[in-house]
Amino acid sequence: MSITTLAELKTALDTETSRSDIDWSDYITRGEARLNRRLRLLQQETSTTFTLSSGDSTQALPTGFIEHIDLFYTSDNHQPTQQSLFSLQEVASGGTGRPYYFAIGSVIQFERSADQDYGMTHRFYKKFDLATDNTNALLTSSPDAYIYSTLAAFYMRAKDPQSVQSNLNLLDGVVAELNTLDSRSRGKARLSVDAGITPTRSFDINRGF
Repeated sequence: MSITTLAELKTALDTETSRSDIDWSDYITRGEARLNRRLRLLQQETSTTFTLSSGDSTQALPTGFIEHIDLFYTSDNHQPTQQSLFSLQEVASGGTGRPYYFAIGSVIQFERSADQDYGMTHRFYKKFDLATDNTNALLTSSPDAYIYSTLAAFYMRAKDPQSVQSNLNLLDGVVAELNTLDSRSRGKARLSVDAGITPTRSFDINRGF
């Protein structure tokens, strides 16, 4: 049975449990949240562009953001240096100019306000969201990840610890396989990277690199 959409996943779950009276929506959401916590796959990587407008020192996080990868100026691929929110306060200039430092919190925070408009590209890991997208690459390639994580959530609500553990063990196996395949894919991707478009990191005069 092909499982490529949210509706097909629900049908598969009916079959797995021999039940047709369950609304799987909440369990799928809970199971998907577990997958989003555990997985950082190449297929989750995406990018978006934005303009840091003159006078601004913050930028909203993109929709679906779960983890930062890198940030660079679109015009020259130059990367500002990432800091913790605490460290960013120590290097904050209070003035305006081209930002050289940033931190990720509830927003992207820069150490100074932009003195002009700057185009930026943000690469990040995007969460899987079947409720919005109806399908995704993980469901299409590895529907068992969704099935086991959803069933673990279902049996947790049903207070069936043995079935919970059984499905989590099966999920562990799928996650291990996905991580192995992902490592191979990243190795192939690194071989084909064009060095001319690789972002360059800012030189930090205080650190010497």
